[in-house]
Amino acid sequence: MMIEKWLILPAAEIIFVLSVFFGFTASLLHWLTFSEKCRDRIQPFRGVTPSFFGSVIPILGILIGFLSNDVWDNNRKAADIVREEAAELTSLYGLVAVSDLPYDDISRAIRSYASAVVEREWPAMTRGEAAAEAEIAQDNLIRIATKDCTSTGIKRNCDNPLAEISMKLRETRSNRLKLSTDNTETIKWSSVLFLALIAQISVASVHLERRGPQIAAMTIFTSAVIVLLSLIALHELPFAPPLVVKPTPLSDLLKIIPESGL
Repeated sequence: MMIEKWLILPAAEIIFVLSVFFGFTASLLHWLTFSEKCRDRIQPFRGVTPSFFGSVIPILGILIGFLSNDVWDNNRKAADIVREEAAELTSLYGLVAVSDLPYDDISRAIRSYASAVVEREWPAMTRGEAAAEAEIAQDNLIRIATKDCTSTGIKRNCDNPLAEISMKLRETRSNRLKLSTDNTETIKWSSVLFLALIAQISVASVHLERRGPQIAAMTIFTSAVIVLLSLIALHELPFAPPLVVKPTPLSDLLKIIPESGL
């Protein structure tokens, strides 16, 4: 889909494409209104009241509200998941630090996992991908944390808190990776873009008599649409530039766990 390809473009290109599209449609509408070839066909529609324009804008505003709510909600979930992932790793480290559990092995595995996520997986998520290094580090951490829950190769009941937290960590990472590729439904973007175009037509239809008022109205409305939709589009993918959710909680964890454990 063209919209999906547009949303993964760099920030400058997202804004450029949106500006070119709505700038072109605004210019086309103005040309159709006042060109000699089309003027005679357009002018009979004069007399559309401003209240018609006002009836379209609220509908556009409602759709933009639904779209932006989905985008902001994904960004909030992404930030919460990163903090949750760091909290789970912190809990693992805290347990081994105050108990007789295998400190060196687990702290080394925790640091290896956090390092792989920050240095390898975060750049990969900008492309909607996972990092093999993080997957390996995760499996190693779970293996070490759950090794006391197996006996002769048969799984048995185990109240080891490390096992519980490490398995929850797997689920948290899975949710983070899903969000890195979870675009808002394309149909919502299509509806908003289409209705914005209809709103442009309604603005033009209200000002069919004089060029100046139409140019002013179209410029103001088109600029507002470009700014608003660009802002939403730039937040569409929470783990992709430019407005990316940062791995700061995980990076801070690397400062807590000493490298001597490696």
